[in-house]
Amino acid sequence: MKRKTWILGLIGLASLALVACNGNASSSESAASSAASSGETSASATSGTSSSNGSAGSSLGSSANSQGPVWNYSARDIGNFGSGTPSGSAHYDSLNDYAVIWNTDASLDNYGGVQTPTIALNFSKAVYFEMEVKNVLTEYIVKLAVAGQSESYYVLADESATGIISVNIVNAMLCAKFRARNTQPDPGYSSGWAYAGQTVNCAFNILAKGPDGVSQTAELDLGYVKISNDLEAVTGVDIAASAIQGGTISKLKGSAAVALSASVLPSTIANQNVLWQSADESIASVDSSGNVSFVGVGTTEINAESSLDQSISSSVAIDVLSGYENVSDLKTALAGLTYNGSAVNAALFDDLYATAWATSMNQAATFQTLSALATHAETGETVVENYFDPTNPSEVSEALSHASGSGASFVVTLASSSSALVYRSIGGKLYSEAYSSGLKASYATLSGSWAATGSYVEKDIVAKADGTLTKCSFEVRDVASIGNYLPADMMDSSQWVIPDRTKLSQDSTVNALSPATRSLVGGQLVLQQNKYPESKYCFGGIVSKLLTSVSGKAVQTLINVASTNEMNAYVKTMWEIRILYYEDDKVTPVSTTPIKIDGDNESGFFVHTFTPTHNNFRLYLVANGSDIGAQFPDAEIVLSSLKLYSVM
Repeated sequence: MKRKTWILGLIGLASLALVACNGNASSSESAASSAASSGETSASATSGTSSSNGSAGSSLGSSANSQGPVWNYSARDIGNFGSGTPSGSAHYDSLNDYAVIWNTDASLDNYGGVQTPTIALNFSKAVYFEMEVKNVLTEYIVKLAVAGQSESYYVLADESATGIISVNIVNAMLCAKFRARNTQPDPGYSSGWAYAGQTVNCAFNILAKGPDGVSQTAELDLGYVKISNDLEAVTGVDIAASAIQGGTISKLKGSAAVALSASVLPSTIANQNVLWQSADESIASVDSSGNVSFVGVGTTEINAESSLDQSISSSVAIDVLSGYENVSDLKTALAGLTYNGSAVNAALFDDLYATAWATSMNQAATFQTLSALATHAETGETVVENYFDPTNPSEVSEALSHASGSGASFVVTLASSSSALVYRSIGGKLYSEAYSSGLKASYATLSGSWAATGSYVEKDIVAKADGTLTKCSFEVRDVASIGNYLPADMMDSSQWVIPDRTKLSQDSTVNALSPATRSLVGGQLVLQQNKYPESKYCFGGIVSKLLTSVSGKAVQTLINVASTNEMNAYVKTMWEIRILYYEDDKVTPVSTTPIKIDGDNESGFFVHTFTPTHNNFRLYLVANGSDIGAQFPDAEIVLSSLKLYSVM
C-alpha cells in the first residue's frame, strides 16, 4: 500500500508572476512585473520597522534598502501584502497581533495566499527565509518567484508545523523531497541552483492550503516574516553521545535517558541551536535538550535539525530492546504469561511481540473467504473488512453455518505450522492453543440477536515443532459499505455519469464539471481526460451517484490504480478522488467545487481515511494532466477497483 501526498498535478495552476504590495491582485501583477524589469525593489531593511504603503515598487518604510541584507516584515506589514499566485488575501488581527492569510482561489487545489514585495537577493551568499507560524489550517506552501520566470520554485510544500520556520532557500529547493518528485520548474537538481552567484529580483508567495475533503477554507496565521541575505550557509549537523555505537543507540526499554549533543556545521555558524524530534515517540522520545527516553520496544530514529536551516539535519538510529531477544528467554517468558482471556500480561505480550528475535520472523497466513468479509493489505498488515449485516438473511444463514461459541468465526490458516503452539493476543486479551488446521477469529456475535463483532487487532506468536518462533498480526475492521466498484460498475451510467454541459438544466452542478472518456480494456477501466476545447487545463472525470456514509464515522477509500501515463519524466498524470457534498435533502450541493480527498501520480493500491463534513456526497474521479508548468491533453489513468466504507 502507498500512502503519500504529492504537490504535483494541481488543477488550473496559473503562471506565477511577481506581485507587489498594493492589496489588489490584478493591478499588482503588472506593477511588480514592471518593478522586476526595472530593478526596483520593495522591502524593509533590518534597521527600521516597516509599514506597507501599498505602492508597487516603492519603499515599505523610510529605511528601505533594495540590497538588504535583511528584510523584516511585521504582522501588520504582512496584512498589507498583495495577492499571491494562486490568489489570496491577508489582514492584520490586532487583537492577536498576527497576520491572517486566506486562500481565495477556489478553482485550484484549495490553496492560495499573498506575496512579499520584490527584493534583490544576492545568491553568492546564503538566503534564509524565516516566518513565525502561529496557527495553520491545514498546511502551507512557500514559493520563490524570480524575475523573468513564469513559474515559481517550491521552497516549502505541504507543511503544517507551527513555531519558527527557517530555511536556507537554496538547500530547501534542492532537498531530497523535491528532487525525488522532479518538482518543476527545476531549480537545478543536477547542476545546482540556477542563479548561483547572481543578484536577481525575487518575491515569496506565502500560501495557505486548506484541508482535503472538508471545505475550501484555508488559513495561515503569521507573527512575522524575515529574509536574511547576510549569513553563512549551514552545511551539516553532527550528533554525538558516548552511547552511540556504529551509528545506533541500543538500550533496554525503561533504561535511563541518554543525553545527545549536536553541533551545526561549519563551527563558525553563530546559531548552534538544533530542534530534536523522534520518528516514533511510542518507542523513543526526546526532549528539547536532546535527552532520549526509551519507552517502547522497537526501532526508530532521533533527528536533529538546524534551527537556522531546518532543511539540514542528521539522525541516529535507536533500538529499544525487550531483554528477550534470545529465543530461549522469549519462550520462557511466553510460557509464564496468564492466558484464558486474561489481559493481565497484555503489555508484556506486546513487548515480546515487538521483539526482534530473528532476522526472519513473519508467519504467512491465509483467511477464509466469506460473503460478509473482504481483505486488503495496509501498512504491511492484513485488514479483514467485516461487512456483516444482521438484517441480511443470507449473511445470518452463513454465520449460523460458521457458528463458534457465542457467535460466528472465520478460519485463519497458518502456513507450515502443524503441531505448533500459538500464543494469541485478541483485542488485548491473551489465549494459547495448540494449532491443528486453523485459528478461529470472530466476526459476528450472538447475544439474543446477531451483531457484527467490533473492530479488534490480533497478534499471534507461533511456537513451531522445530523450535522456531514466527509471528503474524491482522485487524478485523467493522465497516459499513458505501460503494464497491469494479471497472464494469464504473462504466455503468446508472452508477457513474460523465459530466455533460448540454444537460445543465438537469443537474447544474455535476454537468458543469470537466468530463472524461471511459472505456473497458482488458477488464480495466481506462479514464482519459476530455476537457472542453476552450478550457485551458487538461483534466476531467466521471461522477458517482449520490452516496451516504454513516453519521459521525470516518470513511476510508481504497483505490487500485493499474497505471498512469506521462508526457515526459517530469509531467505525469495524476489520479484524483474529489468530493461534492450535499445537504440533508440530498439535492442541494453544499459547494459546487469538488474538493480533492486523495490523489497521486503513481500506480498502486492506496488507502485514505477522512471524516466527511456531510453524510451525503458524490465522488468525482479525475484524470489530471495539469501538471506544474505544462498541460498533458492525453492524460489517462487505468483503474482496477474502487471501494469506500464507513469505519464503525
